[in-house]
Amino acid sequence: MRRGALLFTAGMLVSLLISASAEAVTTSAFKASFKETFGRAHSKQPCEHFLCGTGTVAGYGAATSTFDITDFAPIGDTNCADLSAVRTITLGSDGSTLELDEVGTVCFPGNSSLAPGAQKSFGNPGKIETTFAVSGGTGAFDGATGSGTDSDMPAGDSGHASLSGTLTLP
Repeated sequence: MRRGALLFTAGMLVSLLISASAEAVTTSAFKASFKETFGRAHSKQPCEHFLCGTGTVAGYGAATSTFDITDFAPIGDTNCADLSAVRTITLGSDGSTLELDEVGTVCFPGNSSLAPGAQKSFGNPGKIETTFAVSGGTGAFDGATGSGTDSDMPAGDSGHASLSGTLTLP
């Protein structure tokens, strides 16, 4: 009888451990890097977003990125503005997407934002610094949560975005 109770208890523990590991979440470092464009130079493909990029997501490989500003508010008499944006990352391997809601600032060096034609031209130099929160995902990123930072430096028809943070997957 005692042996039966011990076997039953051991079986229950193993079952609980298997259940717990099946429901475990994985949190890992998130890093991504994209070369971006406005898509207006003669040698580039058109971009239907504010910025379009190609690059990599660490651990997932090649990816594309779009960056769309959803709110822009100049900060007083400075060369900076508060902004909100949505970045969508799409993996090249399987089309999985990761959507990031971003908030932060953009600053323009010197008087570049006041240069003649600045409001009509594209690609004036800037530095965008935001924090992001994962707001959705599909495929490999289904159910993902996480947060981090995005540092983006566009100028002319090119730029570079570097993202880092954490990603939690169910």
